[in-house]
Amino acid sequence: MDTAPAPATDRGHAAGRARSRWLRRGWRRRVLVTVAVAGVAALVLNLLDTQVRTPVGAAGVGRGTFPVVEISGLGSDGTGFADLTAALGDEGVTVLDFDPGAAGTQPLVFPRDAITAGTGVADLATSYVAPQVRAALTRAGLDPDTQQVDVVAHSMGGLTARYLVEEAGWADRVDDLVMVATPNHGSDVIDWETRGNGPFRTLGRDMAPGSALLDGLGYAEPAGEVYTAIGGDPWVFRWYRHGSHGFDDQVPSESPFLDGAANNTWPDLHGRLLDDAEVVDLITATLRAS
Repeated sequence: MDTAPAPATDRGHAAGRARSRWLRRGWRRRVLVTVAVAGVAALVLNLLDTQVRTPVGAAGVGRGTFPVVEISGLGSDGTGFADLTAALGDEGVTVLDFDPGAAGTQPLVFPRDAITAGTGVADLATSYVAPQVRAALTRAGLDPDTQQVDVVAHSMGGLTARYLVEEAGWADRVDDLVMVATPNHGSDVIDWETRGNGPFRTLGRDMAPGSALLDGLGYAEPAGEVYTAIGGDPWVFRWYRHGSHGFDDQVPSESPFLDGAANNTWPDLHGRLLDDAEVVDLITATLRAS
């Protein structure tokens, strides 16, 4: 007996069901592929987790515990130092206050009116940072001409501290210098972010890899100084390799490193390193060692 062909509507429904099954299977395949790729990426990033640790004291120690100068980075309001300031206070360490009109102890920050289009790192160091430190020492009842200090500086602040130590006669004034995410080898990102005719352009050029400022300071700890460098190496940017490590979102992880210094990396972003309890512990232990 002849079988009548299925009505067109039935054939359409069957084709629709087949297409729906294919789409469901395709969706599942895409999910499985995505999960597999994410798993492989996580494994690779985990394998790239080779953090650098220099035991406290292994690269030298300072002469003792001195009042601490905290210097922020460019564009920072300094709030990232809060945990470190509290930890140092708990240990009885004097932290210099750079804004007596504000509540609590405030780090040195770089206000917009301290920077003009031609202002470079050297200008900030000698014309702004040095007078601010002297004023803070005076307010604390300490001799601004002879008192030794320890310095903890974030990002560009570390370059201003290095300039004072290495080029402006502060070598005997600064005992320990701890630099957190300081672009000692430069940062293309900071250079790119400050391009144009804005007030930060000269500072950006100073922080470009191979700049005259960086080459002049050099890439090694000076004899007689005690430097500690901490770079950020968050897992999310480990694929963006600079040397053996990644990038902290502003500065390559190894850019803070200097030959002869106590070099370290920590798995956190540029602006969050000072919020990390382990980084705070490392800094306090470093300043305590003598």
